Amino acid sequence: MPKGDSVAAVLERLGRSLLSHETGPVGEAQLFEHVTILSPVDDVPIPARAMVLGVGVHGARGIVQLLERIGDAGATALVVRGPAEIDVEVHARAMQASVSVLSLVGGASWLRLATLLQPRSAGGDDPWAAVGTADTELDLFKIANSLSGLLDAPVTIEDRDSRILAFSADQVRADEARKASVLGQQVPGVYQTPLTDQGIFHRLYASARPVFIEPFMRGAKPRVAFRVSAADELLGSIWAVSEEPLSPVHEQAMMEAAHVAAIAMLRSRIAADAAHRMRLATVAALLQGGQPAWQAAQKLSAPRTVTGGYVLAAGLTHDGRVPVTATAGLDHVAGSLTMLLRGELPSAVCALLGDTIYGIVPTYADEPADLATVRRLATGFVQRLGRDWRGLVIGIGAPVHHLTDLNRSRDDADLVLRVLRCSAAGAGTPPLRLATREDVYGRSLVLRLSDLLAGETLPHVGPLDRLRAYDRTHDAALLQTLRCWLDNFGDISAASENLHVHKNTLRYRLKRITEVTGVDLSDAEMRFELMLQFRLDS
Repeated sequence: MPKGDSVAAVLERLGRSLLSHETGPVGEAQLFEHVTILSPVDDVPIPARAMVLGVGVHGARGIVQLLERIGDAGATALVVRGPAEIDVEVHARAMQASVSVLSLVGGASWLRLATLLQPRSAGGDDPWAAVGTADTELDLFKIANSLSGLLDAPVTIEDRDSRILAFSADQVRADEARKASVLGQQVPGVYQTPLTDQGIFHRLYASARPVFIEPFMRGAKPRVAFRVSAADELLGSIWAVSEEPLSPVHEQAMMEAAHVAAIAMLRSRIAADAAHRMRLATVAALLQGGQPAWQAAQKLSAPRTVTGGYVLAAGLTHDGRVPVTATAGLDHVAGSLTMLLRGELPSAVCALLGDTIYGIVPTYADEPADLATVRRLATGFVQRLGRDWRGLVIGIGAPVHHLTDLNRSRDDADLVLRVLRCSAAGAGTPPLRLATREDVYGRSLVLRLSDLLAGETLPHVGPLDRLRAYDRTHDAALLQTLRCWLDNFGDISAASENLHVHKNTLRYRLKRITEVTGVDLSDAEMRFELMLQFRLDS
């Protein structure tokens, strides 16, 4: 089976909504294995069989020049921003180089297109290697240091959310706002708010040239900033601490640095997105068990043979203590959990599927499952999470000895996670943050029994239903009384104290409970059944 994806298949999936075929050959034989972002002045190597995204390429002459270069490298296709200027020379050069020329509709995101274009063979034959984080940020640090040397000023490169992506090495000359931003890798709100309120961001993103910014708050130094964009897609900005506006030569240097930074930022985000999607696919296949798990493991087990493993399931409780916005950060938590586990378990991998983070720790023929290490690492992880994540709980599934049975470990972890979530929503002792099936065995049995009863279709009225109806009719508290008495193992003194009633009042209520329900509270078997019903009702 051919590797990669075909231009024809891409046009069938994305045609009209995103891409149009302009000229050059097109068909199932036009296969590509890589997606490469390139600008007219970029000198990075072009891999063979690549789909090249021509960011910033304009006019027929610009297209011809790029076609000459990528054709010699053996590229498959070129995408330019539409409407594309196609003339006889462009057509002839495309046919000669055997390169398909496509156009991207105006306003569409280059990043979104690159994400959709990642071919089926992205990541090569080793998807396990792709689950890591792409280390392409170094390019941005080089850009920041190079521009800093040209301007003789501290430089930072930020994304649209004012996160610090890279910074030059001379930040000691910057002000406190800059130092705090670099240390926290994020511009603090106390500094970001004035920039927004004074319209500085709006002015920055609207300007075609670098913008000089007077001190925007007490203690801040003047700055020069310029937007980072790829064609019409805004990616972030470059900032330099400077006492005065830049000269025309230095302005041009900053603009060229922003252009190079845009290419580096796009490549970084695309690589990270490809790795993220590969990680999701790998984890999903392993969790499925059976043949899919075995096939996925064959590509990630070298140089050792994976024989089995166990699954972790992490999620938020539903007790109202966790802010709604916390759910949006679960993917970030999954990445943090992966890094923590890999410190001692290099093969571990985590991914967010739905609203649950699943982690998989493979085991090997020559090494038994190390549940103690996983428990220790995961316990430390939940304890160190911030207040917004105090509702995160983790269930650990039982280890399995065969890859095809990983779905059983997932089912086990899911059940433990459900128990922890239910326990957090109930009253009593402080809920567990992490557990295995053995830790919550009794509660897991009750939960499974509750699932079975939920499927019953025939109506049934039991002792608790009769007490509930009596309490509603007579404004009584017999149901509460019975539960408190059972929870205190029939101790009249303890139960009456907890209910804040006299002992004789409690005895009268117990007698009334017997009359209403017809049960014998002196029967140990009956007391167990009542306690079980209370657990199933909760």
